[in-house]
Amino acid sequence: MIKKVFNLPFLFIILFFLNGCGFKPILLGTDYDFSIKVGNSSGNEYINSNIENKLNALKGIKKTFNVDIISNESKNIFSKDSKGDPAILEIVINLNYKLIEGGKVLVNRSLTQRSTYNNISDKFELSKSEEILKDNLIENLVSDIINSASNLILNPMINDN
Repeated sequence: MIKKVFNLPFLFIILFFLNGCGFKPILLGTDYDFSIKVGNSSGNEYINSNIENKLNALKGIKKTFNVDIISNESKNIFSKDSKGDPAILEIVINLNYKLIEGGKVLVNRSLTQRSTYNNISDKFELSKSEEILKDNLIENLVSDIINSASNLILNPMINDN
């Protein structure tokens, strides 16, 4: 009983400090002055739809950029075991994007994200792991697109090609 009485005020103090210090999750509270709409997309449908969904979450009203994306994904064998079976695999996502405003290409960039992982015998678990890795790589690519647009807002004279 004494432990409960002692822990309750301690819990309130911690909650007070976390609320009072302005703690917010990093990406949740980020407000951008721009929005990015996907115009043309070609290549891997899974990658393109994920990028489009993440970019549609931006609701800025100052400027609207259009982005054209071309993506592809490859899965490579990085190394094999003594039997010749794949031991370490690699996922590579290539993305070419053009950030466009008013018909003018402001940014034209090619990006590559890659991740290596161990092969596992349970193919269902392997496919789930690959999906998580792809989502993480896509998140990095979207962050780069958002950073390019942010740089254009902060430094409009810089043409980032």
